Amino acid sequence: MIECKNFMIALDKYYSKEGINKSRVNAHLKEHYEKLNYTNELGYADWMKRILDYISLKECNTQTNNEKLKILDIGTGTGEFVVLMNALGHDARGIDLHTEHLELANILAKENNMDESTFIYNDKKSLPFEDNSFDLITSFSVFEHLENEVLEWMLPEIFRICRGCVFTLVPNPIKPIDDHTGLAFLGHMPRWLATRYINLRGEKYRYSISRSGEWDVYYRYLNGIKKVFNKHNFQLDYLPDEYIYPSLEKCPPVHRIGKNFNFFGKNFFFGISLFPNVFINFGIPKQYFYPYLNLISRPLKND
Repeated sequence: MIECKNFMIALDKYYSKEGINKSRVNAHLKEHYEKLNYTNELGYADWMKRILDYISLKECNTQTNNEKLKILDIGTGTGEFVVLMNALGHDARGIDLHTEHLELANILAKENNMDESTFIYNDKKSLPFEDNSFDLITSFSVFEHLENEVLEWMLPEIFRICRGCVFTLVPNPIKPIDDHTGLAFLGHMPRWLATRYINLRGEKYRYSISRSGEWDVYYRYLNGIKKVFNKHNFQLDYLPDEYIYPSLEKCPPVHRIGKNFNFFGKNFFFGISLFPNVFINFGIPKQYFYPYLNLISRPLKND
């Protein structure tokens, strides 16, 4: 069991200081706790073990799925996934440029007797590691916060330090409800319009507005993600369905863009219905309709 009492207290103070609506604070705290709780209904720990076993055996050419991986988590935030990966027996470190988040991550690391060097602050346009340092580089719901200018220097750096593969978990903009705000259709809007929409809806939605005053999410559809990875010499593939998170049973493919309404006891749908099989027959991958993209990228290096 991962210790997190002091971490949760510090996290509550952090969110309260940010002035976030109390109901959203409680939702955030629940989400953070579930990342660390081995028995939670979302199954983070079980999923993490299965995916790391799969990557160890299938992607990193180890002899058994018990092989210890050297892992770097980019955009580690408050560090729960790094602590979890270390608890599962791997050598994981996290890197981020948000000092307040890293302070929280260090509280969590200290509670679990982890080394002070587990979490690293970095605000430079380079990653402070030797070539081919890591078997696996992870990114959990971070890619959508990186603008193209950042990716132009970051992906070559990831290419340089990665000797195995990259795992990216990113929300798909085809989802009708945005994860960051709970508002509908943001993934389909230009960023300038999304910013105005969020501001119009009021303060309780504005925690995803950056200090620059703009919405800090840069949604990309599957083809756009594939294009940017291919540009920097990565071969992008999809994690097999049985390993993806959340599972397709809990978050099925998006067949309809819109919202259900209850009117006089009857359910009505307002929006656009999609027919994925028609698109798939024309060569569009089925993952285009998945609410979350679980992507494996392999650096194409000349041995």
